[in-house]
Amino acid sequence: MKRLKTATAALAASLAICLSGLTAVVVATTFPVSAITLDLTDTDICTHGTGNAAIAACTRAINSGPWRDAGLAWAYVNRAKAYGDKGDYDPAIADATEAIRLNPKMALAYINRAGAYLHKGDYERAIADATEAIGLDPRVALAYVNRGKAYLDKGDYDPAIADATEAIRLDPKSSSGYFYRAAANVYAGSPPKAVADFNEASALNPKDAYAALWLDIAGQRSNVPSRLSQLISTIDMTKWPAPVIRLYLGQMTPEAVLAVAADDAADATTKKSQVCEANFYSGELALQKGAKEDARRLFGLAAADCPKGFIEWSAANAELKALGVAR
Repeated sequence: MKRLKTATAALAASLAICLSGLTAVVVATTFPVSAITLDLTDTDICTHGTGNAAIAACTRAINSGPWRDAGLAWAYVNRAKAYGDKGDYDPAIADATEAIRLNPKMALAYINRAGAYLHKGDYERAIADATEAIGLDPRVALAYVNRGKAYLDKGDYDPAIADATEAIRLDPKSSSGYFYRAAANVYAGSPPKAVADFNEASALNPKDAYAALWLDIAGQRSNVPSRLSQLISTIDMTKWPAPVIRLYLGQMTPEAVLAVAADDAADATTKKSQVCEANFYSGELALQKGAKEDARRLFGLAAADCPKGFIEWSAANAELKALGVAR
């Protein structure tokens, strides 16, 4: 996930950065003049930091007293972003909700909350919040990306494609817009369109291993020669999902990939994510080889275990439906 960095020479010209899924949007904001009484380091970390450091800095800013109403809303929305980046979606939703209470016209707060709902699998609320954000500011591509991803996860491919297309129109360099439009086209029955979009997503973000993997999957369905061996030159092959790429290059077995997914994870959450992906991508490979029973079993494991915010979860369910498995 790409992290944007901006300078904060003056507090009144601070920037709030919101990250969701694979995309980032930068929104200019003006903080209240009274905020200059705050420690400038805390303000900078709250605005531009990540993880626990950003959460702590935003919390001190919120509790310090000078910020009010719309200005205070920015502290909450930045802390919501930091919680969301960590995968703590309930406090992210709570903070975005407070930001909306303080400033009901803040599109970014709705976008943040939509992203958190999306990761929790609450697609209707994600769609509602993204729609509200679009109504407040129809120029922000990320709102369309989030809403399109929610439609994609629901299996509503036409609106997913429409929203991704609008995101691309607003931001022609939106790798996420191309990625999610491509994924929707895979399951809408248009693999050649998917190949074109995955190619574009990979070109915009050549370090993205998942764009390379999905390009290979869509390419197989369109009888397009694999480019995976060339694309790995820009991908970090020392970390996950490198074992999955090696599986597709014929250098590892599904069993070996699953073992790495389980044994090399730093924590239980990472282990669950990697095992989910190992099962899904092994299922795709089995499907390519005509081993439908193996594919059904592996997609079933992915559908049961993948976090709902993962593309592999919705894709596994789409594959099971195509294979005639009722869920």
